[in-house]
Amino acid sequence: MILLTGASGVIGCELAPRLPQDRTVLARHRARPESEARQIALDIRQPKLGLSAAAYDALCAELDTIIHCAAITDMSGQVPELSATNIAGVQHVVDLAQVAGARLHFVSTAYCSETYGPAADVASDYVASKRAAEAVVRSSGLDWTIIRPSIIAGHSKTGEIANFQGFHLFIATILKGRLPIIPVTRQAQCDFVPVDWVAQAIAKIIAAPVWGRTYWLTAGKAALTIDEMMRAGTPFAASMGRDLDRIDLIAPDQVEAEILPRLPTRLRDRLSMLINLSKVMARRAPFPSDLAAADKAQLESALLANLDYWAAQQMATPVQE
Repeated sequence: MILLTGASGVIGCELAPRLPQDRTVLARHRARPESEARQIALDIRQPKLGLSAAAYDALCAELDTIIHCAAITDMSGQVPELSATNIAGVQHVVDLAQVAGARLHFVSTAYCSETYGPAADVASDYVASKRAAEAVVRSSGLDWTIIRPSIIAGHSKTGEIANFQGFHLFIATILKGRLPIIPVTRQAQCDFVPVDWVAQAIAKIIAAPVWGRTYWLTAGKAALTIDEMMRAGTPFAASMGRDLDRIDLIAPDQVEAEILPRLPTRLRDRLSMLINLSKVMARRAPFPSDLAAADKAQLESALLANLDYWAAQQMATPVQE
């Protein structure tokens, strides 16, 4: 039996339908995924996942594989529960796998890599939590894989996504004119991958895993630069009355040193969040990639699908200011 944590999350809800429904248990925390598979309410922050001793033992008795997607994914901020969810939560899932004799697929992030990750030290509790979680998995004694996606965007054809991500925060900031400047350079690469590519790749990994391997679900050398993204999105922006040529793009360090201190508190807080995101995205080198589908043309097409979906959602439920 396969246990999928984070089944109602961005990756989990796209992955769940690709798993054998009669052999899958979907672990949920709050939202109930739409699925024919069996579901169970868990809290990974708690020892034994918050289950009674009898329920925990019964779950252990039937599991052979765990796919751990559940996490807090706030790449920019300092979320109080990051440690409880992203580190202690992983330890609790490892404990479950050890008792059950199950194998573990852990979904991490490409941005925690010390080889290819942020080019400079970044005060990102998220990145630190994922590095610590990977260490827990590697030292567990289990059969494991670590799966490192980059920035998650919506579906490559429809743009649909369970919850808007940091990727969409940048889109909203640019297209809504929320800030006078954007703390990023035109030459910077934005390594994003559509969620359906990620889910399809994870399903293939589960079907034929190489234990002890780290998989890179990234755009890699095909990643679009900010300039390429803005050129591709220019007609869309124009349809919304936004001239992308009039947006000032400035290196994050310069913004932090010269502009941030002069801004009112609300703008300063919003810009600080984008600066942290930009610093995390500024990598030492292009990520490796195990995604055969990644090429610039398909990424541009996915970007446009995401813009269309984002715009449609604004008509119904505006992104939080």
